[in-house]
Amino acid sequence: MEHKKVMMTLMASMLLISSSGGIAAAANTSTSSNKTSKNNATTNTTKKEQTSTVTKVVHTLANVPAVKVTARSTVKLTDVNLLSQEDGNTVTYTLTYKNNDSTPMMMLDYWSKVKTKGGTIFSPKLIAKDQEKKTVSPGSTVDLTYVMKVGREVKLSDLNFLIVKWDFSKPNYESTLGKFNVPASYSITTPVGKTKTVRLSDSAVKVKVSGIKVYPGEDKKQYVKVGVNLNNISYKLLDNPNIKWILRTPNGTNYPLTPDKDSTGISIQAQANRTLSLMASLPTALKLEKSELLLVEEQGEEKTALPVAALQLPEASQSNVDTAVNQPNIISIDGQPVSTLLESARVRGENEEYDLTMQWVIKNQGKKEVKIPKYALEIRTADGTSYPIETKALDDLKLKPGATKTIKLITTIQGEGDTSKIKLYAMTPITKEESKEGNTNASSFEFSYPVGIYAIPESVTSGDGLTTETVIKNSKGTFGVSVGSLQRLPWTDSDIIAAKVTIRNASAKTVQLPELEAMFTIDSARIDGDTKLIRAQGGKLLGPGMTTEAYLLTKIPSELNMSRLEVTLLEKVSEEETNDWITLSTSGLIQPLSYVGAGKTFTQGTAEKETELGVRRTYVYPGSSSDIVYTEFEMTNKSLRQSGLAKLVGYYKTADGQYYKATAKQADRVPGPGQKSVVTFWAKVPKSVTSTSDMRLIVGEGVADNKFVSGEGEATAYVNAMAFEVQPKSLQVLPSLNDIDLYPYKFSGSNIRAYLTGGTSVQIEMIYSLTQEEAVDSGEYGHKLILSLTDGSGKVFDKELTPGTDLKTGINQTLNWSIDDTVFDKIRGGSYRVALYDVFEGQRIRLAEQGYSYDVSKLPKEEPELPEEGSRNNNTK
Repeated sequence: MEHKKVMMTLMASMLLISSSGGIAAAANTSTSSNKTSKNNATTNTTKKEQTSTVTKVVHTLANVPAVKVTARSTVKLTDVNLLSQEDGNTVTYTLTYKNNDSTPMMMLDYWSKVKTKGGTIFSPKLIAKDQEKKTVSPGSTVDLTYVMKVGREVKLSDLNFLIVKWDFSKPNYESTLGKFNVPASYSITTPVGKTKTVRLSDSAVKVKVSGIKVYPGEDKKQYVKVGVNLNNISYKLLDNPNIKWILRTPNGTNYPLTPDKDSTGISIQAQANRTLSLMASLPTALKLEKSELLLVEEQGEEKTALPVAALQLPEASQSNVDTAVNQPNIISIDGQPVSTLLESARVRGENEEYDLTMQWVIKNQGKKEVKIPKYALEIRTADGTSYPIETKALDDLKLKPGATKTIKLITTIQGEGDTSKIKLYAMTPITKEESKEGNTNASSFEFSYPVGIYAIPESVTSGDGLTTETVIKNSKGTFGVSVGSLQRLPWTDSDIIAAKVTIRNASAKTVQLPELEAMFTIDSARIDGDTKLIRAQGGKLLGPGMTTEAYLLTKIPSELNMSRLEVTLLEKVSEEETNDWITLSTSGLIQPLSYVGAGKTFTQGTAEKETELGVRRTYVYPGSSSDIVYTEFEMTNKSLRQSGLAKLVGYYKTADGQYYKATAKQADRVPGPGQKSVVTFWAKVPKSVTSTSDMRLIVGEGVADNKFVSGEGEATAYVNAMAFEVQPKSLQVLPSLNDIDLYPYKFSGSNIRAYLTGGTSVQIEMIYSLTQEEAVDSGEYGHKLILSLTDGSGKVFDKELTPGTDLKTGINQTLNWSIDDTVFDKIRGGSYRVALYDVFEGQRIRLAEQGYSYDVSKLPKEEPELPEEGSRNNNTK
């Protein structure tokens, strides 16, 4: 036993001496061997050129005969790789020992040498992870990989790989059992489309190139992206092997490839796949035909680069990321196709600086949910100036299959605002990972490449004018949009800007309108105040050719002048986010309101919902310091269904441009087919207004809270305004109380009797008729009547009456009224006058006046005066 230990120690010492001598010999003969190798290489090259037409390239070592190490056990050369470096070529080769014996095979008994055909000897070393492999169990195999450094001119076919065994009967104690020679026709490069099986961290892995793409770069550079698939065919986890990737050009230049941020850590479960994306920035002049992908594994503390595999790269595809206007760009994210489209753009500029607002639409067209990378978005001009775009919409954005996300992009750019000279770039995210202690796989990925370059579409705006339809096409469908009217309306101490927008479904299928909001821009200044959008119809579905209307409102100072106005429809994405849908631009010229002359009517709406509008009559109720202008306004339902307008809002406008807000009284009930609804408008006008004969009444439909107002609701703005001529009538006082127009009532009350009673009391009785037009709805009447009796002495007595309560509707109704005053004491006859007044808000108009004689039929009869008794006696004398 002790003898065996001594022998083992001696053998180890001799092995160390032999190895050192081999290295020294290699060093001493390197100059001559390099010269010899160079000559041999030249000779071999010439021979290869002569036989290239008949020699078939071999990519396998399976036909290289095995070497017997025992009567039953063998060793084979299973892999050879070469990495060209500045200081020479690094060669790795793998020997696979197969133990077919019944006892363990001791690896200490065998080693390997390499000898060139010129006689130079190299003593390779086992790689670090194989140095602990001491035995081969019966029936099993062991792979041992060796590494060595050779000259730049040495080729694999020049090398003989020797299998050596201890033999103490030989002078140098070793015996060569056999050798392997790599055929001259052998290529270490795996052909395009083929798989190479390698060992990584002692796991068997199939490596295959899935493709190579080239992306445009700047400064005469191109970005190259190589896709590699790793299939772990072993039965254990492959966890972060120390590997590097190199792109080798045909002229032998090596360019390191950097995994992108999703490929930096490699952890592959047994029998699982993983696809890596490897990037490099190369000169655009570099040709990539016949380039190779090298897989290199780093070993030991020195991180010695060991070649593992070389794979032929397929023809590179030029990635077509430069898209035309309104054309989608398909991006592959985690193997899923994702469509991106720059849908619309709007430019608003001033003083060589302009704001650019765009909508970028992302749709997952794949079958799995994808997480959208946080692309760096920027605008680039023709001269290369870059303007970054900030957005949080890509933060943790995930899209389910079929889902769409529209992202608003906003930036400010210097220049003239010519969108044909700029483009939108979507760049891959830039990550910078600093190397950490103990983490040999940390990478520094410091460049990005464009996945999409988008031409800027023309600004989706209308021209300077109204009623011109602009057709837009977006993810919701194809629409024709126009501004039908643009009105500037008075509102207390400000003005309302009301734009009526018509939206038409210009496609051949039913579409659904998105939730829309409004935005106004006046002379490049965005209005951030009270802006509303009111839809005329409640539904959002539009059939082919169907139209709908929306009213866009905002309030501005009444003294503000406009030279340009933009109306923008915004698509509401969430409570916090909107996207531009379309912008309609006008010169800011406000249309005059539609004018309806005196005695004329105007029909508004469609055939299914028509309403005839007109002024019936206007009065002026005089007062001491101000007058009341009062207008009766009629709405007639011309449709076949119950229909009407919203609660009306009115303003009186004088000839010199003064506005007086009118109070409106309107029926709550919507009129039925053929029915009329009366709205009364009135306003107090100062006595300083010299003429009311050329007044206009501006009437519109009231809105509030993004809808039309009805019932008791209070309007906060109005739309669809028109100007009606009002000509106040000077009423002639009628000579009779018959047939007096108290619209919608008619009154007759000329049969009046005032009965004298012989005292201070007068009893008045009036037989009257009060009728009401049944086809007319009206709001609170608001009027009162005063029946005024003037005695012959000039004293006046008033009786206030309310139609419908004090005065009952009907024919031959009776009204009794009693007056008590000393002026009537001992009156036995005479006449009086009765006048009828219309009273509104405390101010009155005399309607009729008629004279009557007192009725004395109820006076008590006077008894004859008897003579005094003394008188009678005197007469008899």
